[in-house]
Amino acid sequence: MSEPEEGGGGEETGIRVNERELSVAEVAGLQTRYGVPPVAGEYWYDARSGMYGVIGQAGTGFMLPGHEFGPLERRCSGGRTGVLVNGRELPQLEWMIWSRVLGAAIHPGSYWLDADGNAGIEGSSVPAVNFVQSAARRGPVGADNFWSARFGAGDHEADNQPGYVTVPGHGPVAYGF
Repeated sequence: MSEPEEGGGGEETGIRVNERELSVAEVAGLQTRYGVPPVAGEYWYDARSGMYGVIGQAGTGFMLPGHEFGPLERRCSGGRTGVLVNGRELPQLEWMIWSRVLGAAIHPGSYWLDADGNAGIEGSSVPAVNFVQSAARRGPVGADNFWSARFGAGDHEADNQPGYVTVPGHGPVAYGF
């Protein structure tokens, strides 16, 4: 049996982030900071961008950057695209969404993304693009139907066309592709 995390009192929380069980004190800190407790499960978290998701799945959302949950593993979201963002390989669905926002396919390589939406080529501190600005510039394409609610979000071009829905606890799920 492993040693309990410092400040955790030895109690298991059922919340693992980047392959490490969070302590009771860490969970309490997250609840204080965000106003709700995290749901038990296994997650990955990118401390540079604040993006997170369920292990083996695409990104689910963003929280504040800078939490110390340990290193992010390359295959934590099940990616096999050759596109690495802050060391995490993007899964196909996430790569398609990000490429659509940029208006062009993202080529295999290593990139960085910060919490402000700035992104660039790993090894260069100069941003090549800002995802927030790119999405705003592209605006609605065709009959864009993005929607967002407290517990989910989705998008589709038009009725009976490809799109995605973000399923809480599972991340984006594509349909019609």
